[in-house]
Amino acid sequence: MLIIGLVVAETMERQVEGVNPPEVVANEVGFDLYNAIVEELPIPENLVLVKRSHEVEGKFSISSFPGAYILIKRTPEISRTIEETVYSPELMTMFNGEDSMYYDLSDQLKINLPVWNSKSMSVPRQPENRLEYTFYHDSNILNQFTGEKTYGNSSGSVSGVMTIHLLIPEAIELDIPELDHEQNYYIDILE
Repeated sequence: MLIIGLVVAETMERQVEGVNPPEVVANEVGFDLYNAIVEELPIPENLVLVKRSHEVEGKFSISSFPGAYILIKRTPEISRTIEETVYSPELMTMFNGEDSMYYDLSDQLKINLPVWNSKSMSVPRQPENRLEYTFYHDSNILNQFTGEKTYGNSSGSVSGVMTIHLLIPEAIELDIPELDHEQNYYIDILE
């Protein structure tokens, strides 16, 4: 009975392999999005959630923005169109911490996009994200007899929050609320 179980387990271990999330090498983790936007450097497409254009009337205001980092760049155009690019935060996890290999779970995050009307933009409260993954590593029956032990733990990190980059023509008057010291981190007007 034990030999039959051993053969079946070894065969199943080779046939039933789940699809792991994309692997990322340690030096590719933590892309500097702020610097890439300011320096107008290429940004990986997997970080771009959406690119949209919005026509506005009169003053433009940003009414609420919990859980978002907003970068505003003024453009010399005489237009009523605001260009919006929304970027996802990175979510990386590592198994055991020994091999410096991360798994990219960024595409698993639920994100509520900004809501627009003709005079304002607001960012809805972001949903809570709970992700659970099970990684199997050297878990076949043969390893139980060889004495090779494996231990599993994982750690993860989220790099930043949702980032919203707005290109706003000079012709549009901005109505940005007074920000106290705690909120000042969340809106930057780029030169």
